[in-house]
Amino acid sequence: MNIFKIFLIWGVFSNIVADIQILINPVNLPENSLPGTELSRAYDKDVAGKPNAYRFLNKTKDFVIDENSGVITATKIFNYETDPTRFLFIVDTGGIMRHVLTINIIDVPEPPDCTADPLFSSGSATFEIAEDYPLFQSIYRVNVTDEDIAHGDRLTYSIETELSGPKRGANSFGVDPVNGIVSLRGEDALDFDAGYHTFQLSVRATDSAGLFCQGTIIINIRNINDETPQFEPFPMDSINVTEKKPTGSFLARVKATDRDKDSSIMYSFKTQQEMFGLDPFTGVITVLQSLNLDNPSNSRTYSLEIEARDDGNNTSSYMFTVFVENVDDPISCDPKFSKGAGVSVSVAENTPSSAFIYAILSRDPDLGQEVEFFQLVIAVRNRDSLSLESCVGTITINIQNVNDESPVLIYKPDAPLIINENLPVGTKLAKFTATDRDIEDTVHYEFISIQKEFAINEDFGDVTVAYPLDYEDVTTPKSWVLYVRVYDNERTHSTTGTFTVILQDVNDNPPRCSQDIYVIELPENIPVDTSLVSLTCTDLDGTIPNNNVTYHLIKDTFSNKTFTLTKNELKIGPMHLDYDNSVFSEMDFKYTLFIRVSDEGIPALSTIIRIILRVSRINEHSPIGTMMAFTFSVFENSPIDTLVGKITYTDGDWPFNNIQYAIVGGNFGIPPKFYIESDSGMIKLLNSVDRETVSQYKIAVRITDVANDALPDPIRQRSSTAQVTIHVLNVNDEPPVCSPPHLEIQMYARFRGPLIRLNCLDKDSPQNHLSYSITEGNTNNQFTLWREGAESPFLATGQHFQDDLFQGTQDGVTFQLLIEVTDELGENSASQLTATTTVIIHVLPWTTTQPTSSRKITPTTITTSVLRKISYYWSPDTWFPAVFTLTGALFLMCLYAVAWCLFKDVPACSRLFPWCHRQQSQPCLTEKEAAQGLRYENSLSVVTQPNSRPNLLPGNYK
Repeated sequence: MNIFKIFLIWGVFSNIVADIQILINPVNLPENSLPGTELSRAYDKDVAGKPNAYRFLNKTKDFVIDENSGVITATKIFNYETDPTRFLFIVDTGGIMRHVLTINIIDVPEPPDCTADPLFSSGSATFEIAEDYPLFQSIYRVNVTDEDIAHGDRLTYSIETELSGPKRGANSFGVDPVNGIVSLRGEDALDFDAGYHTFQLSVRATDSAGLFCQGTIIINIRNINDETPQFEPFPMDSINVTEKKPTGSFLARVKATDRDKDSSIMYSFKTQQEMFGLDPFTGVITVLQSLNLDNPSNSRTYSLEIEARDDGNNTSSYMFTVFVENVDDPISCDPKFSKGAGVSVSVAENTPSSAFIYAILSRDPDLGQEVEFFQLVIAVRNRDSLSLESCVGTITINIQNVNDESPVLIYKPDAPLIINENLPVGTKLAKFTATDRDIEDTVHYEFISIQKEFAINEDFGDVTVAYPLDYEDVTTPKSWVLYVRVYDNERTHSTTGTFTVILQDVNDNPPRCSQDIYVIELPENIPVDTSLVSLTCTDLDGTIPNNNVTYHLIKDTFSNKTFTLTKNELKIGPMHLDYDNSVFSEMDFKYTLFIRVSDEGIPALSTIIRIILRVSRINEHSPIGTMMAFTFSVFENSPIDTLVGKITYTDGDWPFNNIQYAIVGGNFGIPPKFYIESDSGMIKLLNSVDRETVSQYKIAVRITDVANDALPDPIRQRSSTAQVTIHVLNVNDEPPVCSPPHLEIQMYARFRGPLIRLNCLDKDSPQNHLSYSITEGNTNNQFTLWREGAESPFLATGQHFQDDLFQGTQDGVTFQLLIEVTDELGENSASQLTATTTVIIHVLPWTTTQPTSSRKITPTTITTSVLRKISYYWSPDTWFPAVFTLTGALFLMCLYAVAWCLFKDVPACSRLFPWCHRQQSQPCLTEKEAAQGLRYENSLSVVTQPNSRPNLLPGNYK
């Protein structure tokens, strides 16, 4: 009954002090860890190997503990911003003691999210602004979200790249780093006419941790007619012309240019001119009236100021001088006088003397020159002296006008007039000029046949465009013969004239394509030569080369060798797509390509096609290690969590080296001997190892890539297996062990030589590394140790055994020898371990007839050194051992008091409670035992501490 009570109390005590060990506590769990990740492990040696041993007392659906192995895992991906950040769980294994596990959710910086604006994140956010858009006025605001903002994170916006086209190199835009507003604030002003038609901005939002997302916006620039026409001046700003310049002839042509695209210019005189005419479309100046300097009203110089006006009503003027040069005309006389037989004049006979008969006149038309006047006076006398008779009277003649003159065309276009198809309605093409000699009679103009394309001014004869002319319109003729009738007031007389108009094709239609933007997504492993886009573009212009379409791929440095444009087909090559590129990651894993589709007209017109190719990642590469097999070493006395070694694998898929490690074979035991950190590949001790049990472990480690494919893992996961060999290095942790731990033999006093071989072994030391010595009981060195080679020694008698022992006595003698065995012979003494064995030798007198020597194992109870080895799997906080020790001491004191009350009267407990038997007398020894010195305490066993030497011989207590 008493023994039952002892075992009951010991069982209760063992159950109470049993502790649950947790490998990692507290657990710091990053918020983005995948479900199923091993967080920690609970271990209770009392329930190791039992099913359904581990559980949480407080229920949770976010974490689970494996009932059999104690492995603790998470069941979901946590969000630090929305989920609780601290969990406390009570781990129970069915005993009295329980353990509290703390799990902290650790904030992991998360990159900003640009998908709030899908167009921005996909690169198809497009805006249009005029080239005179004001500075610092918002164009677009980047809409980015970041969950870490709630915890003090701040976003900074920046423009990573700014591409302009078709002319490159402009730096015109900026972004506010705080609010993400994109505006015009760069160094270069917008200028559509300089070739800056479109901009592509890559805007990045970066948080405080350096994580970022980025998107692309396209800004198209709308052309504004903001340029002023610029004249090409004449040399010395003057024109020289002779006075004989015919009316209607070409004098000069003024030319002004406008940087605005497709802008037309109209010319006009700033002040009305009578002497000169100006074509408003071509700038051709013609002579309207005679410049003859003989006319006093004509001038030698004319100052002309011409104004050029474009479609946007922008004007500029240019003034120059027309100098009229004099031509020296010959003297002219009356043709009747100067030609033929001359003038015959009849003079009446009664013409008085000195009477005027005929005047010969000559004139010089040159202004300023004197006219020579020749007058021949002929005197006529009467033949007789008759008196002159005369009479004087007045005759009045009234002249009445009669419409007898037909209109006369003074000017009409002689050569065919070639006009462009895009002339605006109202454009003046030609001017018919006619006159009628009838006084006060006016002329009028009309087309003989109906013309919808042209109109003629009835009063002034100006022919203008009356209907939009489109060369590509099949209903519009390509040439006309216009018949013009000039008639007088009463339509009494008329004159007709014709001129030809030829319509000329103008490159006024840019190429048009079936689609202006393409958004494509392809995997990175798509074969080279795969066709991306086959463009279908046409040009509506009616003639060659205006409707010849060509294609040109505008490349950047990164995509220069990745794409090829052959005619109208864009293909991949010669290099394949590669998602796994750090530079490509900054481009948000997409290409933005521009194809310029142009015609061959003058000037050439073009259209820009934008192609956005998003590349999706494919898990192409398996993890690769620095070697196929790894070898590590660890000392057998290494503590738990000791680093054994690290295996290193790399993965070429983006994100680079995103791999996890797991032990899949060879890791036996409960708990297993090793564990590996899934992220770092570091192998550490999870349980103690013993070289004397297992000297080498071969484990298999599976290396798996994570999140390297567009499809969710583990559909496309790739893995490799590494063989790891771990050698357990020897540490002297096993003391020598002698079997049996003590011997008792008898011998005759006359015997000399070896008595018995000592049988001592050491698990971690060979026999030749053990040293033996007799440390106690060898009086006068009667015995010695005799050893040959590496075997264990013999206990033998000394050289003077009989002489020293049996002089003058016939009684037997007992020797109790304590032999010390030490391992690691010749090594560091601090690491040596020692054990002892006891040999009791009964030496009988020489007169006996018993055998020379005998060996018998007696029931003498002698306890040798005991080695106790404890493995720890848990390292608590520094305060916990102190509190636990104090609590344990108080608990032991209470338990001892209870045991004293229950077992104080039990004789077997005299050693535990010696004061209960203070009056009990000590047992008496016989005289024979006293004489022989054989006093043994047979009822008690002496328990010694490790590495201590028991004092077994009488009289040796110190």
